[in-house]
Amino acid sequence: MATYRALLSLKSSLEDPDSRLSSWTPNTSHCTWAGVTCDSHNHVTSLDFFGLNLSGYLSPDIAFLVYLSNLTLAENNLSGPIPPEISAIRLLNLSNNVFNRTFPPEHSNLTNLRVFDLYNNNFTGVLPVSVAHMTNLRHLHLGGRKFSRKFLQFFFQNPATLADDIQTLYSSAIVIFNFF
Repeated sequence: MATYRALLSLKSSLEDPDSRLSSWTPNTSHCTWAGVTCDSHNHVTSLDFFGLNLSGYLSPDIAFLVYLSNLTLAENNLSGPIPPEISAIRLLNLSNNVFNRTFPPEHSNLTNLRVFDLYNNNFTGVLPVSVAHMTNLRHLHLGGRKFSRKFLQFFFQNPATLADDIQTLYSSAIVIFNFF
């Protein structure tokens, strides 16, 4: 029952002008809902909201989806904070939204994360250096970011601090002007 409540709370935190989540009703199995993938035990393992024209924010109740390993929110109009309690996540794609807060340092504790795509949002401030110590990370996409120059200076003056396991680092579009 906690799964239904978490999913319905998530739905209520989102604006869905095209009714893409209309299948999300309490009288049907959540595993049949649009964008939801479940394992053989009916645990939600993936939410894929790519390009659904959603706006709003992520309900903190998403933390109750303890088996969630893939979260794709790309190509929407989502904003606000990203709940730090999504600890089992292996793929987190937040690209092309309007998330507009500082990067939560707690996200550096996502030890299972393999793909982290933050491309083209409105994050501000310093990306925590601890992101470089996410040992399972294989893909980090930061293009289009507005993180401060301190982030760039740390990594490019101390390249040994980059996690050896990061195979792809896109930072070509980081905005680095007007800081000092």
